[in-house]
Amino acid sequence: MPGFIVRHAKLFILLALFLVMFWLVTFQVKAGRLTFMEGPVLAISGFFERVFTAPFRFVGSAANHYVFLVRTSRENDRLKQELDRLRLENSITNELLIENERLREVLGFAKLRPLSSVMAQVIAKDSSPSSRTMIVDHGTTHGIEKDMAVITAAGVVGKVQTSLPGTAKVLLLTDPGSTLAVRVQRNREEGLLEGKLDRCALKYVSYYADIQEGDLLVTSGLDGIYPKGLPVATVVKVSKHEATAFQTVIAKPAVGLSRLEEVLVLTK
Repeated sequence: MPGFIVRHAKLFILLALFLVMFWLVTFQVKAGRLTFMEGPVLAISGFFERVFTAPFRFVGSAANHYVFLVRTSRENDRLKQELDRLRLENSITNELLIENERLREVLGFAKLRPLSSVMAQVIAKDSSPSSRTMIVDHGTTHGIEKDMAVITAAGVVGKVQTSLPGTAKVLLLTDPGSTLAVRVQRNREEGLLEGKLDRCALKYVSYYADIQEGDLLVTSGLDGIYPKGLPVATVVKVSKHEATAFQTVIAKPAVGLSRLEEVLVLTK
């Protein structure tokens, strides 16, 4: 204990001095008497007061600042969550608006053509290396049967390959097993269009047939499946070879088959 006092003697002396001066000032104020010692004593006591209370003021200020930062951080997190929620709601709203526009287009097309049809949603797609098909959510219970035409407002999609009570499988016009009778809208040249996975090609087109890039191919109605005049594909490449009596005609489907979500199945 004596060793502790010796090591901190200066601190104890300063503390004792401060207490004595504080007592003097207090005594003089109570007695109503202020001497020439008032100024120095008040100055020194004020210095010590600031020295001893500064850490407490710093800690208090730091604590208040910390509380402010915590509240600000929580408010930022809440605002971020609210922003994410609004973005999600906006995305859902936009998707509903786009779907509404598609449905209006399909229904408007159905009204323009006096054809009996069933609207169906695409629920699955198969794009294997050797086939192009998709599944829709309606089947025999909705009057859908094999070989019925499947279309959209943009044109031909394909035909029903198989039909079950709740679903139906559609053979897309780009499937290698698909063929349909078409004609060139510009000059009425006729041919058979077959699927080539990502494109289509006209079969057995005479070397002398007048077919040009940009020509629109429409259904001829001669196959008994598709009504006459539906858009099918646009010619994108025409190649003629002297060694053969036919020319090669490649066409791009009028319908964006990879983006389909709803279709019309023609039931009559």
